[in-house]
Amino acid sequence: MNKKELVREYIRKHRYFTLSQIARETGLGRKILWDYLSQLKTQKVIFDAGYGCYSLVGKVFELPKVDRAQDIVQFVKKEFPLLTDFIVWDTRGLRSFYHHIQTHHITFVEVEKDILPSVFDKLYLKFRNVLRERRSKVFFESFDVTRNPVVVRGLVSRSPWFDHVPALEKILIDMFMDLDKYNYIGRSDYLEIWRELIQEYRIDMRVVYSYSKRRKCLEGLLSQLIDIHNSYGIEVYQLLREVGKPL
Repeated sequence: MNKKELVREYIRKHRYFTLSQIARETGLGRKILWDYLSQLKTQKVIFDAGYGCYSLVGKVFELPKVDRAQDIVQFVKKEFPLLTDFIVWDTRGLRSFYHHIQTHHITFVEVEKDILPSVFDKLYLKFRNVLRERRSKVFFESFDVTRNPVVVRGLVSRSPWFDHVPALEKILIDMFMDLDKYNYIGRSDYLEIWRELIQEYRIDMRVVYSYSKRRKCLEGLLSQLIDIHNSYGIEVYQLLREVGKPL
């Protein structure tokens, strides 16, 4: 088997892998591997999954549009024309991946902290059931998801987003952080979302790694992923461990 065939054989068996992994497991040099992988990317045989990470999965997830979220985006743009950094998304966008039927939902609005009070005040007057997130036990104990609220909260610095919609990787990590705060999703449904998504869509592993580190939840997230009892969950778990190593 020549070198190119060796590389192709390796990637056929791995939905995700890093340059370090394939170099270590095939014994080929990084330079020649980089050249081969670049060719395969050009041919759309493999795809980027973050710096130094590759995937056979070409399909990228797009969050389904939800009317209230879109209405809020247009409202914020109109009321705050100079505000560029804000994100809006609704938990209904992922309802097709839930194991249980989702009967209630939350629309999250994330803005920079210095403008948050002003945005909250405007939204409060325009939309129903608008809340400002408070980092207190009382806030979460009294939170009522059955009211389908709009929750305004601070935007985490360097959050991955585009066109005011959060990247899938950010959603997955923020949902993990919300598990013990809000009651719009249970732990089993959260794992089900991961299980469904990693089978069909490409995840940017470098974004998952860096954003979960920023939110200080990488180890907790990994402890959940290892509970996805199929080869995909194990592969993602192993890759995230690999991503943290020097290239």
